[in-house]
Amino acid sequence: MKKNSMIRPFLAMSLLAANLSFAQPASVSLEGKNNTLDERYHLMKTNSQTFQDYKVIKAYVLDGVWKIAMDTVKFQKGAIAQSKDKISELEASLQASELTLKKERDDAASIQHNSTHISVLGIDFAKSSFLTLASFLLAGLVAAIVFITGKMRLMGTHLKEKVMVADMIANEYDDFKRRALDKQMKLSRELQNERNKLEELRQPSR
Repeated sequence: MKKNSMIRPFLAMSLLAANLSFAQPASVSLEGKNNTLDERYHLMKTNSQTFQDYKVIKAYVLDGVWKIAMDTVKFQKGAIAQSKDKISELEASLQASELTLKKERDDAASIQHNSTHISVLGIDFAKSSFLTLASFLLAGLVAAIVFITGKMRLMGTHLKEKVMVADMIANEYDDFKRRALDKQMKLSRELQNERNKLEELRQPSR
């Protein structure tokens, strides 16, 4: 019992001395800016003293590790905030690019539509359909003009024939009227001659 009571103060003194001897290197190692939290944790764990199943760690070492952890968390939060701001900027830029692309597509579609369509009397036609329709209308108009022209020529021919027939009838009528007049004059002369003869016969002979 006496032996155990003497050993325990000795062990406590040994642990205290060991902690004092390792305190400065551990704190220096823990403050390395290039070390991660995991690396700092392992440095703290390996540089601390072991007592049975426990690790003896100085309070200022724990404070230093906590401060480093909080600084890391603060840095990560700042990085996350910056990332969120960058994401917001990229999303805004993407939306602007999408709007610009949509406008360009709409402009291109409008140009393409205008290049392939034509508006006539407020009606929108595809140029190919309009050309086909115009061709049919033009062909119909030409056919109508040809038909009307032929009809007019035929009517002109018939009119000329009728004029010729009318002229022939008029000439024949004039000829008939002249012959009738000549015949009437001849008959009048013959009738007058007969009257004269009759009158001579009625007068007594001298």
